[in-house]
This record gives sequence, C-alpha cells and structure tokens, in this order.
Amino acid sequence: MRVLITGFEPNDDGLNASELVVLSLRDNPTQELNQYINDVDFKIMPGNTHILGKIVDETLKAVAPDICIGVGQARGYNKIALERMAKNLRYFVTLDKAGNAPKGEPIVSNAPVAYWHSLLEQDNLVTLLESHNIPAKVSNDCGTHLCNQVFYHALHWKETYKPNMKVGFVHIPALPEQVIKYWAESPFMPMEMTRKALSLIIDRQIQSVTPSPYAV
Repeated sequence: MRVLITGFEPNDDGLNASELVVLSLRDNPTQELNQYINDVDFKIMPGNTHILGKIVDETLKAVAPDICIGVGQARGYNKIALERMAKNLRYFVTLDKAGNAPKGEPIVSNAPVAYWHSLLEQDNLVTLLESHNIPAKVSNDCGTHLCNQVFYHALHWKETYKPNMKVGFVHIPALPEQVIKYWAESPFMPMEMTRKALSLIIDRQIQSVTPSPYAV
C-alpha cells in the first residue's frame, strides 16, 4: 500500500497553507498517520502550469500510489472541501508563480471533459469530520487554476495506467498566520484542526482499501 499526498508551493513570496500543512504531516505525523507513515509519500508541486503535468506524471510513475490525495488552499473557505470532480480546463484569473495565465486551454488535449473523484465514502467523510467538530463539505467546483489541474492530471493518469487507484482533492482554508500577514478579513482554520482533518481522510481511505493490516 502506497499513499501520495501533494501540496503546492506559494504562487508568490508569501505562504501556501497546503505546503505548510503537508510538510507538517510529513515531519510531525499525527496519531492517525503515524502507524503507517512509512507507506506515505509527500510531494510539493510547482506553481507553474506548463511543467505541472510532467511533475505529476513523474511523481505518480515513481511512487505508483494506491491512494493519491491532493491538497490546495482555498482563500475564503471556512470548511474543509472535498472535491467531486476535475475538469479539463485551464482558465486562470490570477497568474501562476511563473507568470502564466492560460485563458481556456485544455489541461490534456483530446482527453475527457471531466473526471469524477474515486475516493471511497466521500459523503461519509463529511460526517466523520463533523463528528470531530471540523467544518466540512463536498464541493462541486474545483476551479480552473492549479488545484484543478493537478487533480485532473492525477485522475487522467489513473484512467491511463492504474484504474483502481483512489484519487481525491481537498481544499483547505487559510491558516491563522496568513490572515495575520496578508488577508485580514479571510476565514481560516487552525493548523491542528486542518492536520486532524487530513489525517482522518487519509486514515479512512487506507482503512477502506486494506482494513486488516491496519486494523486496531
């Protein structure tokens, strides 16, 4: 069993909540993750639309995960958001880190318009998180920026090379330090709550795919 968790580097000189939380889970695993941390790979993705697909493909080929969960920050959100689908569209309202702003280009030429996520029990994950007093929702729109792009690339790779792979994407709110430094009016979620949410999601996926080796 291999698990891949991805985040994003900042698009500017600031902070990216997904990078900070993913690296925090790597360097200081929660109780939920610690039992199988040797089976989990963590990767921070670049903020350049033109090289992102290549990096995703290379990472998936190298890791060959059974479960792949992307994480991205969503400024303005006050809940953990589990994304339902990725669409084959790049339409950037804001520049990526390399200064690119595609306006209506496909992510992968001659590929499906969209893919559904393949996580197990997605709706039940909201209930699980709420039972731990973590606000959560299922989202129907992953946007058209880098988060949607990495989600689409992962799902396209799954369909091409590993149909049984479980793929999902989670948007997380800003962290308190981002509100303090940059976005005074933005909703936020404390680091420990976000870490707990992602750990519960990952744990549930692993338990659903291979219940016996990790049963406690």
